[in-house]
Order: sequence, then structure tokens, then C-alpha cells
Amino acid sequence: MAVQPLGPAEPLRSTDAIWTYRYLRIAMVGAVVLLAASIGIERSKVDCWQTSISAYYYTPVRAIFVGTLIAVALALIAYKGRGPWEDLSLNLAGMLAPVVAVAPTTDVGRCWSLPPIPLPVKDDGSLAEWVVANIDNNIYALLIAGLLGLAISAIIAVISRVSNRSNQRVMAPIKVERTTLIGLALTALALLSTWWLIQNWDDFDTDAHGYAAVLTFVFLIGAILANVIENWRKRREERRHKVWSWVYMVVAALMVLGGILIWLTRIFDEHTVFALEAYEITLFALYWIAQTAENWFERVETERSGSDTPAEGAASTRPSA
Repeated sequence: MAVQPLGPAEPLRSTDAIWTYRYLRIAMVGAVVLLAASIGIERSKVDCWQTSISAYYYTPVRAIFVGTLIAVALALIAYKGRGPWEDLSLNLAGMLAPVVAVAPTTDVGRCWSLPPIPLPVKDDGSLAEWVVANIDNNIYALLIAGLLGLAISAIIAVISRVSNRSNQRVMAPIKVERTTLIGLALTALALLSTWWLIQNWDDFDTDAHGYAAVLTFVFLIGAILANVIENWRKRREERRHKVWSWVYMVVAALMVLGGILIWLTRIFDEHTVFALEAYEITLFALYWIAQTAENWFERVETERSGSDTPAEGAASTRPSA
């Protein structure tokens, strides 16, 4: 029986790109719901809350907590922002989120349905050996994966630039923006800095979580503001997008002002960090849902070559969803 040779792959349709974006965005919201459900189940077994969401690392929620943050991080990196600066901000937040997950807080709380044994923090305030071992293993794994990802991204960027300049269709035309190169440089710097810090910073195990968490939220707010600026720059004539831009500006302002007030006033007492984390996550999730609704029915633009004809089998490098 003769074997028929395989023909060329079907070209990617615009609807494929749109639905991929939709599923990616919905999955991120689903990940937040998953974490909330896991915390809710743990809360139903004890008559108290942990002092922070991060402190649920030391409860049966740990697998969901770590898995959710890493899944969201991968989604933030994979997601192509609607503008170069939004994309860069999301990528930086995505690089920091796994550090939040695998370098746990030292505020272990005291609200467990099943106490961690041995306890994460010793009587002298130092971390238990099993916590340090987890951090070392996971951070070095992140560095290795990040280095491979950086190398692959750099190779793709070089091939794309060479292919576009020589007009050879080695791969689907991809515009390598300046911010993409900046992102690669910042990624390399972040990997090198993390490696140096874990080698030389004595307080890495105890302080890395806090710094990474704050910077993650800073870059998420930066992504919102970048999207607002992009909307106003490109769509200032469309009233509908102006309305959405104002909504996003309000969300960003609430994230900044509310975060400062919650931290300074400490109105939630020992649960201030829990309230702050829940507040910021909820607001960003609302922004994400609103942006998804805004762009749900938007179409994918077709890239055009120098001859002003549609690129063969290629959709826009920024699918809208």
C-alpha cells in the first residue's frame, strides 16, 4: 500500500489566533478562581485566615498556589500585549511571578488545617533546611529554563530579522520591535542578577519573595497604563475605546492608591498583607476581564509584504482577542 506524502500544513486562520487568545485570557482568570477555591476549602477546615495569601504556601494549598502562579506567569509571557510597552510589562511581571511562588514568604502564619512539620521557621528566625532546599532547587530550575527560553527567543529574533531583510520566507514574517530586543536584554540581565543574588545575597531566601511580589504588581499596573496610552494614541477617534481607557485608568489608580492606603493604615491589622494581595489580584482580574470583553469581537489584521499583498498563510503577529 502506497504511503501518500504529507502535504503542506494548513495555514493558521485568523479565527484560530482569536480563539487562542480568548482561551489564554480566560485561563488566566480561571487560574485565579482555582487559587481562591483552594484557599476557600482550606478556610472551611479552620476558623481563621492566614496572614497573607502567600502564607498558604505552608498549608495544603501549596501545590495550587505554586502551580497557579507559574501558570499565570507563562500566560503573561506568552500573551502578546496590545502594544510593545504593555507586552514588555507583562513579560517582566511573568518573569517575577515564579519567584513569588518558589521563594516563599517567611511570615508563615499560624492558621493551618494541618501544621507543617518540621516548622518552616526555626526558633532563631532562620528558615528550616527543607524550605531552603526547595528554594535552591526551584530557583536554579527557573534559571535554567529561563536561559533556554532566552536563547530560543534570541535565535528566533535573529532569524526573523535576517529573513525579513533578505525577503526570504524561512518563517512567517514577524516584526521584531525595538521593545522585543529591550525585553531580551532585560531578561538576560534579570537571569544574571538572580544568579548573582542567590550566590552572594545572604538574605535572598528570606527577602526575595517580598521584592518579587511588589515588583510583579508594579509591572502589572504598568501594563494597564501602557494599554491606556496605546488606546489613546491609536484610537483617540473611537468613543468606545475612550470609555474603556477611562475604566482602565480608574483600575490602575485604585491599585496604586488602595495599595498605599491599605499598607499605611494597616486597617486589617495582622491580615493587612492578605487584604493587600487579594485587593490587587481582584482589581487586575477585573481589568483583565474588561479588556477581554472590549476586544472579544475584534478581528485579526493581515500582515502585508512590501508588494502590499497578504503574507502567505500568516496572520498579524498581534492577534486581537
